[in-house]
Amino acid sequence: MKKTDTTIKIIENIEIAPQFYRMTLELTDAKNKFKVGQFFNLKILPKSNEILLRRPFAPSEILENSLSFVYAVVGKGTAKMTRLLAGDKVEVLYPLGNGFSIPEDKSIKCILVGGGCGAPSMLALASHLKEKGFTVHLAVGAKNECYLLEIDKMKTASSSIVIATDDGSSGVKGHAVAAAEKIINNLDLSDKVNLFGCGPEPMLKGLATLATKYQLPCEVSLEARMACGFGACVGCVVKIKKDNNDNFVYKKVCKDGPVFTANGIIWE
Repeated sequence: MKKTDTTIKIIENIEIAPQFYRMTLELTDAKNKFKVGQFFNLKILPKSNEILLRRPFAPSEILENSLSFVYAVVGKGTAKMTRLLAGDKVEVLYPLGNGFSIPEDKSIKCILVGGGCGAPSMLALASHLKEKGFTVHLAVGAKNECYLLEIDKMKTASSSIVIATDDGSSGVKGHAVAAAEKIINNLDLSDKVNLFGCGPEPMLKGLATLATKYQLPCEVSLEARMACGFGACVGCVVKIKKDNNDNFVYKKVCKDGPVFTANGIIWE
């Protein structure tokens, strides 16, 4: 897909949990401009040099003429984002990176695992897979019930969902990978299963271990600081296995990813 750098209008920007916001942007024919798993880089104040670096975000919903994403307030840039209103404009460079591999076999059961701020991007994947006719199971983890982001929409987009919270305030007490294993154990042994994940690195490392344990294909979307978004600055590299030995190559999360095969990553 051809990269586009354009200024577009904000439809909505609202707080959905303490220090977490959902922003919806107006984008004509959005569904045909992104593969699920790709991301975009957003310049918060197009007419100002106050914040120079763009911020990378993955859509949580991709509709016909809009896309939404969830962001956490973690610094000066995202704090300023919260003050943007409907009608304001931001500059967006898209689509960036690769995307998730969608299976051809519709009998494959898809288990999507999301944690923290990475969980909403699983909503976009779940919705896409459901539209394609797949059975979708979701395992979602959060610190507590208050931080289960977009959970009602996730329930609608999936055949089943297992929620895990650190404090046990909702669902089972524990983490998203344990919730995913619970789903696996509830499926028939003859079922073909693919795993997909997005969230903090410890969660993804645990998911990779789970995939190896059950010998399941698994793709994960990595989170990284991406200054440029298209491979020029080399600031977001990750070690990827080169062969069956200890050799590795560096890959750029923004250009070669953000989606990688879980067992191909050297987790440190």
